[in-house]
Amino acid sequence: MLKHHRHYKNAKLIGLLAQIRKPGRYGERKYRGMKGVNVLTNAARRFNHKAVKSELKRAHKTNNNKFTPKFTDPKLGFSYGLNPYTDWALAQLKAPPTHYYLFLGLDWYSISELGKPEKWFPYIKNPFHDQSYKNKYWLHIWAWILKKYRMDSNGKLIWEKITSEMATEFIQNDGGAFIFHNLIPYLRPAGEKSAGTRWYDVEFKKPAVKKDVIEDLRLLRKLADNRIVAFCTNKDKSQKCLVETGYEKCFSWGAHPSYPSFSPKHFKNKMENKLWFQGKKYFQ
Repeated sequence: MLKHHRHYKNAKLIGLLAQIRKPGRYGERKYRGMKGVNVLTNAARRFNHKAVKSELKRAHKTNNNKFTPKFTDPKLGFSYGLNPYTDWALAQLKAPPTHYYLFLGLDWYSISELGKPEKWFPYIKNPFHDQSYKNKYWLHIWAWILKKYRMDSNGKLIWEKITSEMATEFIQNDGGAFIFHNLIPYLRPAGEKSAGTRWYDVEFKKPAVKKDVIEDLRLLRKLADNRIVAFCTNKDKSQKCLVETGYEKCFSWGAHPSYPSFSPKHFKNKMENKLWFQGKKYFQ
């Protein structure tokens, strides 16, 4: 068993990977171009670096939404497990988690933008590796979790730079499994940008897609034995799905971590005690 799969087994999440990559899910036969194939999550016991490198290169040259990965194993994906964020966080645990945190609503960019093997492999091993990465989701999330911010020379509150060592220490002291997930858990098709397209909204409206979204969230809650608290970016889709799926503790930031609106000022001005990360206090 691969090292990353041991981490998922330790967190009792192997079943989630398997369900996400089960053939026929997420509108596989109905979606044009990608056909709904999950291309990020890897549920196979092996990670094929050669195949990933080949498909990343091919995606980078395919600057349109006709790109479909040609992995020989339908359970193979571009990440080691669910995604680089979750893979890394679970790898920091020294013992099975006693509780779980779900961060719902990532903002992955298109495959064509990520199709540079020389940058992709270091990133999936450690998302803190290159802090110049334009999607600030990961860095802002951890600055918020650790409550690390400062005032700049203009008197504006900004997040501090967080290192992997700081996050590792926090995870190990906390003992919880940090799970980063998207409602539709796969990368956008090549050419589909993170903004300015209706791809996400169109996909989510498909009954088969929403059904699978709900099933995945329900399974995760079950695997966590309901000792899970969830955070999401908005009340429109994410929080409604969480409530529908039976999550008893779920919070909406009302801002996306990739955007300027997700700032220390945002949390200091809006119900500070409820919106700041509370860690193990959620389960007391």
